[in-house]
Amino acid sequence: MPAFRVPALPGGAVPLRVGRRTFWLGATALGILGAVELVLAPLKNYLDFPQFWAAGGTVGTVDLFDPSLHAAWGQARGIGLASWVYPPGFAWLYAPFGALPLAVGYWLHAAVMVGLVAAAGVLGARIYGLDRRVGLAAAFAWTPCLASAIFGQNAMLGLVLALVAIEGLRRDSDRLAGLGVGLLLYKPTLALPLIGLLLLRRRWGALLVTLACAGGWYVAGVAAAAGDWQWPVRWVTIVGDYYAGDTAFNVIRTISVPGLLEGHGAPAVVGGAIGLVMVALAIPRLIRAPLAEAGAGSVLVGLAVSPHALNYEGAMVLPILMWTMGDVARGIAEPARTRLIVAAYLIAPVYLIAEGIGLSSLVFVTFIGAAAWISGWQRIGTGHGDRRGPRQAFFATAPPGPGSG
Repeated sequence: MPAFRVPALPGGAVPLRVGRRTFWLGATALGILGAVELVLAPLKNYLDFPQFWAAGGTVGTVDLFDPSLHAAWGQARGIGLASWVYPPGFAWLYAPFGALPLAVGYWLHAAVMVGLVAAAGVLGARIYGLDRRVGLAAAFAWTPCLASAIFGQNAMLGLVLALVAIEGLRRDSDRLAGLGVGLLLYKPTLALPLIGLLLLRRRWGALLVTLACAGGWYVAGVAAAAGDWQWPVRWVTIVGDYYAGDTAFNVIRTISVPGLLEGHGAPAVVGGAIGLVMVALAIPRLIRAPLAEAGAGSVLVGLAVSPHALNYEGAMVLPILMWTMGDVARGIAEPARTRLIVAAYLIAPVYLIAEGIGLSSLVFVTFIGAAAWISGWQRIGTGHGDRRGPRQAFFATAPPGPGSG
């Protein structure tokens, strides 16, 4: 089966009803805003990075996976540590950083993650038919991407692996799709939506590759947890104990509706019921949509219904944004498409002041975005939106020639 490809826009075309100058100035300003915390990182003890630095320093020892020993290891080095809640094998990726002084490790890690922002922009542009420069702008301007890299988090790794999986689906390559999803099991909550998509689309070959990767993570975890062959049992207990308190503590940083409700004291069954309803409503579109679109949609819905998704994981919204920008032939009709994209990019940075307003702005992006995608709101061919052909409407307002500012 030939690879499905979103029809590529003309080289250099800005795929929105905004002028070139506005697009590039806006993207630059948002990129700078996303990077602003870089100058504050040393003053804030390198933000979240010490958690991962400590994992690299304790991997392969009992100090990694025993919460009390892990906390004591951090206290001896002047850093406060929570329990290590990732599968233990993931800590091996931080061993090179853990071997360095904290400051050096932070800057090297930030450089790697910023590189992954660029990789996501290039890969997403290829999948969704965008000019490479536009793809890079979309990635760097999406505040959670650059902010996550600077914050010492690893959401950019998850984003790139998700895009690798989507590219594998687009190319009809079960090996590539399964490898992307399987490696994404370093954080199972990010992998589960794509695993669900593989099941719905009956991609058994990709699921076998994913299962093989899961076996690899298990063996790596045994070595990371100092030879503990029963680490999955301990891991489930550690995660349960950790998230019970963390959900309430980080409620102002959550970007999912179930997480928001549970963080404010609502019964878990309420958030779970909302999540199940959204998943059930999404299934028909996940089954019928072209795979590149379905991959982006599954990731978005997974964020919206997650019991625990925080600001930095908002980077995972990028695939649906790039699909919305790129698929002008089958996607959302103008002018709704441009309005949605502009609103998302302007709303997203507000999460940087979440402590001041008590709510993450990204929760609106994930929930409204998922609802719009599931419902087919303003989709081309439904009789709503711009009555002209999609490309005719696009070029009528944003021609690719010079001077369209």
